[in-house]
Amino acid sequence: MNLFEAFRVAWAAMMTHKLRALLTMLGIIIGVGAVVGMLAIGDGYSQYINREFNRLGVGTFYINPSVDSSESDDPLAPRLTSDDAGAIMRPGAAPAVEFVTVEIGRNGVISSGGERYRFGVTGATPNYFLIGDKSLGDGRYYSDDEERSGARVAVIGDGVAETLFGDIYTAVGRRITINGVTFNVIGVSTTPQNQAAGALGQFSDPGEQVYIPYQTARNRLFRNSVTSQVDVSAITVKVRDPEAIDEAIRQVTAVLRAEHRLTYQNNDFSITNPSQLASQFEVVTVGFSAFLGTIGGISLLVGGIGIMNIMLVSVAQRTREIGLRKAVGARRRDIMLQFLIEALVLCLAGGILGIGLGYLFSLGGNVLLYSLSQDPDVRASVSLFSVTLATSISVGIGLFFGLFPAIRAARLDPIRALRNE
Repeated sequence: MNLFEAFRVAWAAMMTHKLRALLTMLGIIIGVGAVVGMLAIGDGYSQYINREFNRLGVGTFYINPSVDSSESDDPLAPRLTSDDAGAIMRPGAAPAVEFVTVEIGRNGVISSGGERYRFGVTGATPNYFLIGDKSLGDGRYYSDDEERSGARVAVIGDGVAETLFGDIYTAVGRRITINGVTFNVIGVSTTPQNQAAGALGQFSDPGEQVYIPYQTARNRLFRNSVTSQVDVSAITVKVRDPEAIDEAIRQVTAVLRAEHRLTYQNNDFSITNPSQLASQFEVVTVGFSAFLGTIGGISLLVGGIGIMNIMLVSVAQRTREIGLRKAVGARRRDIMLQFLIEALVLCLAGGILGIGLGYLFSLGGNVLLYSLSQDPDVRASVSLFSVTLATSISVGIGLFFGLFPAIRAARLDPIRALRNE
């Protein structure tokens, strides 16, 4: 019997008992669907996480004035100042660093002459707007000259503009007060909120922020809440080469420890590397995918046992047919091949239906990913790899679980098989 004829007979046998075949394939369908859907959703979520961390700025890390007291019995007070940023940028101090930005953040009472509102206020150096995914809806950012002179100018978020003025296009040129101090609005930021910022302790929505020059914030608005030890909320460091970020962290750490005169003590500051956090999220994603894959694997195992069971039933039901084929010259390998192909056809059919189910799972995953990202470009997509993997799994299950029934059929004695009723 040639292969084409064997597949035709196997398909005819499956179509003779459609409901039984469908129930037999159910475990394969669910297992393959789980594997395909899991890979599609996992890939989409991974793309989303990478995009969010990239929006924070490729090749950046953050320095914060915080101390992990659990690392040492010797308590240290946090220390981080704008002078530390200057030390990092001294020629030769940290060659891997391109530039740094300093910021200080507090809450403030904002008004445009009427009702007062509470929004976040961030005092930052102008190069703050060069890092990450920043966008300007109207107006301009403040300049280095305005930073040095402590000018009372502000860039407000689109949410602040809509609350105070009704829209973002009538805000530029207007005046607002922040904690009673008057500022001129020179720009409106339309930077979207970044979900990954929460992992870095930056939970505020850029649309609900007011940005002013750092010197203005430090010396006019928040002078009573800063000390000689801590006068910044964070220093953001942009490296020249994203591949050399670890070397940049090493250089910056050495500079700050020298500035703070630390010898044997632990650091009195903390450094957060977003790329490391992204890797940690990737590990979580892989773990979640492995969990779903385990569930899919259990379904495939159950499905494989079902295939073996139904093939053993088929051998018992067709014992006389097997004896007749052997009597007319069929060899053992012909009989084994026939039943092996029947098991394979069952698994392949289940695999194809499972791929369709996995596609439906991916559509459901799109709804979940959109609810997280609010971006239609972040999608769970069924890849060629997942289809190939699903097909390979189906073939493997058919061969593995169909082998024992096929061998059993091939070993039947033709005389006893013909006498079977």
